[in-house]
Amino acid sequence: MTIRSSLILSYLALVVLITLGLLLSADMLLDRLKVRSVTISDEALVKLTVANFEMFKEKLALAGEKMVEAAAEDVAGDLAYFLKGRQPYNYEQLRQDEVLRFTATQDIYYDGMAVGYFCVYDHKEEIVWHPNRETEGKNFGEWKDQFPAMHKCVTESLKKNKVTNYCIFLDKDNKKMNKFIILVKILKTPFRVAAVVNIDKLFLPAYKNLEKVAETRLHKTKRSLENSAGKISRQVKVAGLLIGLGLSLVAGLAGFLFAAAISRPILRLRDGVNQVGEGDFSVTVPASGAKEMIQLAQSFNYLGQQLTEYMEKRDFIRDTFGRYVSQEVVRQLLESSNGLEMGGETREVTILMSDLRGFTALIADIEPKQAIAFMNRYLGKMIDVLTDHRAVIDEIMGDGILAFFGAPEAQQDHPERAVACALQMQVAMDELNSENEIHGFPHLEMGIAVNTGNVVVGNIGSEKRTKYGLLGAEVNFTGRTETFSVGGQVLISPSTYSRTQDFVEVGGTMEVQMKGVPGITTLYDIQGIRGPYDIRLREKERNLRPLPEPIAAQIYRLSHKKLTGEMGSARITQISETEAVVRSEMELIEWDDVRLHLELEKIPATAGKIYAKVMSVKPSGEGLWEAHLHFTSMPSQLYRFFQEFLGKDKASDMLRDA
Repeated sequence: MTIRSSLILSYLALVVLITLGLLLSADMLLDRLKVRSVTISDEALVKLTVANFEMFKEKLALAGEKMVEAAAEDVAGDLAYFLKGRQPYNYEQLRQDEVLRFTATQDIYYDGMAVGYFCVYDHKEEIVWHPNRETEGKNFGEWKDQFPAMHKCVTESLKKNKVTNYCIFLDKDNKKMNKFIILVKILKTPFRVAAVVNIDKLFLPAYKNLEKVAETRLHKTKRSLENSAGKISRQVKVAGLLIGLGLSLVAGLAGFLFAAAISRPILRLRDGVNQVGEGDFSVTVPASGAKEMIQLAQSFNYLGQQLTEYMEKRDFIRDTFGRYVSQEVVRQLLESSNGLEMGGETREVTILMSDLRGFTALIADIEPKQAIAFMNRYLGKMIDVLTDHRAVIDEIMGDGILAFFGAPEAQQDHPERAVACALQMQVAMDELNSENEIHGFPHLEMGIAVNTGNVVVGNIGSEKRTKYGLLGAEVNFTGRTETFSVGGQVLISPSTYSRTQDFVEVGGTMEVQMKGVPGITTLYDIQGIRGPYDIRLREKERNLRPLPEPIAAQIYRLSHKKLTGEMGSARITQISETEAVVRSEMELIEWDDVRLHLELEKIPATAGKIYAKVMSVKPSGEGLWEAHLHFTSMPSQLYRFFQEFLGKDKASDMLRDA
């Protein structure tokens, strides 16, 4: 039934009782109700739409800046790798290198559309690479007066590792554009990479669609309210002309009922708007009453559906951030009112640190593409394991990983969780080595240390660049513990052992003296964990078998993963799957990292290099030293050679053939 029909039937029943004075009173009441209802609904909808529009624009712009910043750091890292060892720099030769040119001048894409580009300049402001080759070789100082903001950014980047700003810039076609720029120093080079993106162009479609939807919805809602109120006012006046004098009490009651019929749908809409303002975008109001009220209610419900879609887009941005930081940290940044504040808190956490043995030195002997392919496969497996155990990855340092458990979300079982994660990483490393053997990659091993203690955890950095990480002596202690681990081993500290001793299986202990740590520290070699995780490491053949004929080799000492230049002759006398005994003319020291060059006729020189750690050493007479080594890395061809030897009875025939 329409409003017109309702008014006619109501006033026909009261026509004898209503007076002209009550008609005027009712008309005044309706005018006030019209103004108040339209004002309340209009203000509430405008505030809600404006607030959500500004929130979406802010989050979208921030996401765009973070995306560009991450891309610029990736390009700077790639160029640092490609430029390593090319000094002195010949700009003409560098510009002819297509790989360098592609990396330094590639376009920045979003949703399949080019929205920006990269360029590179040196410490003298000379443009080294630019998508517009006509500008290469020119100096940024030439545009100092024309684009002062841009030149200021370039000047500041010569003193800082990273600079961001919005400024006037030249695009590929030499057109002036207002763009977002980030300038990042390429480590160990005189170059800086600049990422130039038109942020407005990047998100212009989203802004326009959002503005169009908001304006259309507000216009329709306001027009519907005004039309409804206008119709009601006209209908009341027409009905009032048919009403005579009547009882004031009955007329007042009729006016009250009429006002209630008008205000009830408006009040329901007001309550719905308040709920939406509190974040409940799924709220709906009943689509009942007059036709106009039904349409208004349907419009409001449709607005809630649109806001729900906006929140889904926000969740997409959150998931995108999750590729760079853990989901726990993303939730803290997006959902906490102080998530972006600098500072931290003291918290007990369990720290995990892992490192590939011998990989840094080994990559010098393999192709860069092979090294990158291996690292991607290795990090992919390790990150999956860490994520499954809800670890926060603090830093990836080449082939090393630093992660922690117990923050930002509290975890009562963080020591057991960290130990289980470390064991699962070693299991994954065995799977990775099986794949490496198929692809011809070296057999590598990883050492892991786990330590529990109090650290300061929180947002570290500056307003321009921040990371969620941890600081404290316990981090250094974990790093020192990790240096004592050998490939395939999980070493835990006394503090972690005291929290997990009812669950872990200890394969042995180690008494060590650490730099900066008073007294002797006991470290625990963990082979498995019981309980809900139930993980055990594969048992490896550790029994040393004497060789029928010693294998001649050259032994080199390593320091900080690099050759020191010290070398000597050695002979391998015993081997197992993971260890060997050598007699060396060079004096070795416990915990030294060494590289062996085996002298086997049928094994190429590049395939005869083994990386190992000295576990113990003693004099053996005649000026020689007998050392017990633990293998950390060896080529796949040599690994198969040792495996075949350990599985055959005719060892002497095999060695003689080699």
